[in-house]
Amino acid sequence: MFEGLSAIDFARKFPDNESCYKYLIGLKWGKGFTCRNCGCKQSIKGRTYYYKRCKDCKRDESVTSNSIFHDMKMPLLKAFYMVFRISTKKKGMSTLELGMEVKVQQKTAWLLKRKLQVVMGDPYYKKQLQGEVCVDETLIGGGRPGSYGRKHEEKEIALIAVERLAQNKTGNIALKHIGDFKYTSIAPAIEEAIDSKAVLYVDDFPTYRAVKKKRNNTVIVRSKGNMFYDELHKQVMMFKIWLTGIHHKCSKQHLHAYAAEYEFRFNRRNQRQWIFHTLLNGIFKVKPHPYKTMVLLCERST
Repeated sequence: MFEGLSAIDFARKFPDNESCYKYLIGLKWGKGFTCRNCGCKQSIKGRTYYYKRCKDCKRDESVTSNSIFHDMKMPLLKAFYMVFRISTKKKGMSTLELGMEVKVQQKTAWLLKRKLQVVMGDPYYKKQLQGEVCVDETLIGGGRPGSYGRKHEEKEIALIAVERLAQNKTGNIALKHIGDFKYTSIAPAIEEAIDSKAVLYVDDFPTYRAVKKKRNNTVIVRSKGNMFYDELHKQVMMFKIWLTGIHHKCSKQHLHAYAAEYEFRFNRRNQRQWIFHTLLNGIFKVKPHPYKTMVLLCERST
């Protein structure tokens, strides 16, 4: 397993395309081969060293198939380096900067990053929040004169939940793009992100009063001027600074992807040394999303 954060470590581990293919072979077939066509668990040599041929149906399978690298036009070493930079840089990287660094078009860098965001947001990497959890929403977008409170108008809404640990420490967070402030939007997001046994701390908003009727372990605490929510508000501020500082702006249909990336990064803030390996390992456990599939996902999120 590759453990490293510096470009020098990366260059030593992956000097060429062949070393990248061998690393993927270990991730994908390290525990054995299973044919996706017939389920056979035995293989013979394929057309090249990074292919395996099913012993029964004789179907060849590349180590990059069914992953974000499938049918990719650029060299695998470049793609590996892009994944490394995106994953290990503490606050991430804009696709314009990444494209210039690797000498590919910005659209190419964007597509690879967007595929990685799909991996980051997959349930495979998700763990429901537990214990004591503070929940609130925030508006994403520029301000408008005379607009305040829960008036989203042209802005987008994100639900944020933060685990409260002992000694005022922060655990994991959950961040979800929702359509409005209604019960039908907020309640499903809470059920998906937070364990049913967790104690919820929410403010005195009608939607949360409705949530309290369904979840007895819900405590209403006014958020305005209350230090109880300080860490949650801090996370809101950090997400907005990260979004505008690194990416400058984010369109409505892609907000769910950037929220997933921020959540993935924050919840692995103490595991940055292994985050590159974690991401690559996940690409074989997550259903691949070609460009057309991602376009459909974006349309559904609007």
